[in-house]
Parts: sequence; C-alpha cells; structure tokens
Amino acid sequence: MTQETIDDVEDSVTVGLGVDRSISSCAVRRADEILVGTAEFVVPPGEREERIFFRTEMCADFDGYGLEELLVGEILKSSIDGKYAIVPLCPLIARHLLLHGEEFVSEGGSFRDPRPDDIRLITRAARSAAQECVSDAPVIRQQDFSVTPRLPFSMEEDECGPSFPTI
Repeated sequence: MTQETIDDVEDSVTVGLGVDRSISSCAVRRADEILVGTAEFVVPPGEREERIFFRTEMCADFDGYGLEELLVGEILKSSIDGKYAIVPLCPLIARHLLLHGEEFVSEGGSFRDPRPDDIRLITRAARSAAQECVSDAPVIRQQDFSVTPRLPFSMEEDECGPSFPTI
C-alpha cells in the first residue's frame, strides 16, 4: 500500500490492492476512505501468475493531481513484487506499457498482449460477481417483455466464440 500527499488537496491518498475471488482491484482512496479511482483486474485460475487489467476509472474532480500515475505505479510495483505478468486490456495501462514497457521489464516486470481467452475469462468473472450481488428483496411485479434487446456487438460466432467489442 502506498500513501501520498497531493498538492492542493487537503487529504492524503492511499493506494491499495484488494484481491477478491472473481474481480480484484487496485484502488486510490482519500484519507476519509472515499474512493477516487480504481483499476479492476482478474487473476486467472491455474498455474499462470497473471493479472488481466480490464477497467480503470478515476474521479474527474481529481484530474491533474497525478493520481493515475500513482495508481499505475502501485499496479506495476505490486506486480513485480508478486511476480505477476500484466495483461493490459485497460487503455490506461496499455498506454503506459506502450510508452514505458522496456523500463518496467528492466525492473523485473513482465507483460503480454491480450488474447481472446482473456476477454472470455473477464466475462465469466463479471457474471460470477453479478450473481454474488443478487438482492434478497422480493419481486414486486413480474412483467413479460417481448422486445428483443439490441446489443452493441454481434453475437455471431467466429473461431474464437461470440464476438465481443475490443477494448
């Protein structure tokens, strides 16, 4: 966990790693524990020691304070310390590794390009996390909707399975 004081912000911030069964995250929080940024990742089951980063979100109120760099720095440091390879599906981390990948590798880190299986794994993890959040509230009224939903991507299959949007 990293703690930093940010200029022009009254509170310090902490960056910490939260490992969970399905979707884990590295989060930036103010001293009062309010979340201001997060990078979500999945650790694939099995022998591989990887972290597949697929989503990063930062609070717009903190633009210009360097919190993205702080978050990425903690991600890289913890991946080196834990000997995890990074798989960058998230544009923020992918851009950082594109610009500074050689430096990351020279410090002992490793990363690889994303594969279609990574997207399938993230989809399964998201579904699993969603099932864990099912509400116990009773259903007030059931409705029958006969409208077919329109998806922003094709569900036709190719050699890799259903088509998903690339990130």
